[in-house]
Amino acid sequence: MRRLAYILTAAGLFDSAYLLYTSAQPNCPTGTCAPISVFFLPHYVPAFLGLIWFAFSALVFAAKKWTGRLLLQVWRFSGVAGASFLGTYALLNNYFCPFCFTAYAIGILLIWISEKEFG
Repeated sequence: MRRLAYILTAAGLFDSAYLLYTSAQPNCPTGTCAPISVFFLPHYVPAFLGLIWFAFSALVFAAKKWTGRLLLQVWRFSGVAGASFLGTYALLNNYFCPFCFTAYAIGILLIWISEKEFG
C-alpha cells in the first residue's frame, strides 16, 4: 500500500505542477483547461495549494513516526476539504478540467490509503 501511495503522490505532484504551469500560460497548451478563479484568489492558487499538499503527503508517508496524529488529521482534513470544495465549485461553474479532477481523485485515494495504513 505504501508503494502505491508513493506512486500516487508522484502522480499528484506531476499533475499539480502541470496545472500550475498551465495556469501561468496565457492559453492552455492542450486546449482542455482554462484558468478558473476561485472567489477573489488568483487563478494559480488552487494548483499551488495542490502542489504543496501533495509534497506534504510525501512527507506523511515517508516519515509516519515523525508526523504526529494531529498533523495527520490536519493533512487528511485539508485534503478532503480542498478536493470537496474545489470539485463542487468546478461542477457548479461548469468547469470540467480532467487534470483538476484527476488531482482530486488522487488526493482522495491517498487519504483512503492513509486510513488503511495508519488507522
